[in-house]
Amino acid sequence: MKRVILLDIDGVLIQPGGYRAALRATVRRFIGDYVIEEDVPVSMEKRGISSEWDMSPLIIAAYWEDVLARQPMENLSDDPFVAGEQIQRQRMVEEPKHLIVPEFELVDGMYPVVSAYEQGCFPSIPSELRKNLMTESRNVYKSHTFRAFQHFTLGSEKFGETYQLPATFEAQSLLLTEDKSNINAGIRERLRHEVNSLVGFTARPSKPPREWDGSHVGYAPEAELALELVGIPDIPLMSFGKLEFIAAQHGLNPAALLKPSPFHALAGILAAWTGDELSALQAAYDWHGTGTVNGRFTELPKSFELIVVEDTMGGIRSARAAGEIFQQAGYVVSVRPLGLTSGSPAKAAAFEAAHVPFFENWESLLGGAGL
Repeated sequence: MKRVILLDIDGVLIQPGGYRAALRATVRRFIGDYVIEEDVPVSMEKRGISSEWDMSPLIIAAYWEDVLARQPMENLSDDPFVAGEQIQRQRMVEEPKHLIVPEFELVDGMYPVVSAYEQGCFPSIPSELRKNLMTESRNVYKSHTFRAFQHFTLGSEKFGETYQLPATFEAQSLLLTEDKSNINAGIRERLRHEVNSLVGFTARPSKPPREWDGSHVGYAPEAELALELVGIPDIPLMSFGKLEFIAAQHGLNPAALLKPSPFHALAGILAAWTGDELSALQAAYDWHGTGTVNGRFTELPKSFELIVVEDTMGGIRSARAAGEIFQQAGYVVSVRPLGLTSGSPAKAAAFEAAHVPFFENWESLLGGAGL
């Protein structure tokens, strides 16, 4: 039976040291040298908050909330960077012993940090400052945390090239220096077996569809850098930049298309099979409007196995939903989610709770899953 394999990047193909390093470097610009323990981002991942674009303002807000609840401060700037300096200068209380990102509901089609904002989290932060920190979290012109984070992921030179903006400060690309490949030549060979059709399936920023010959301004090639690092730069990608592209074409919110939405998996499945990212996005958009899988989806085999390899549940939910859509359309699709934990007890617990088979590393996954 033919297989389509959706491959998450961070935590699956890549050990994402770059994003973690960029997260910590970004947060330091706003709260100083406070140490962010690894259990803070891991606990957010377990809750379904997987993007550092959400984590960084949430961590900063958690720190400020802890301080300001114990020591209210007047006349704080509405500018998050300036306010961060003011809070550090004026702080008389001890730093937080443990950062607490409060529980809030994740809302479909809304970025987690915006969900937290809308639900009133961090009430001790002045309203305009809170708004400026927690909204527009993917807007390079408006979000201080996003802009800083992109400096650290891309490096200041690539930041300027990508966004056509002057760099605010000098930085090297932490993706290039800190990311490590999780797969070797033997694993690549197994994945490239003739029965497998592969696609990178990620929330990472990326270029527009590779068939597009228009402007790439504002599209950070972070997913492409990862595929180059792991040695499979030629496989199709279904990543945030691709979803941003199709969303911009039709006036949609890209967050509503991103996993766990089935849109992401539907486009990824077709791109894996055809190799054409642009037409896959267009076909997924047609499904979005009509609820039917027609057009280029008819090129898929009527029977195939859909495997998704993830380190969090978002992509698994997306693939499961896409599988149900195909099944309702008369396809015989077997959906097989596989979790990769890299030894994380929190990730293992999340997979176990969702009844997803999970493995510590690629070697055990390939053997245990029979790939």
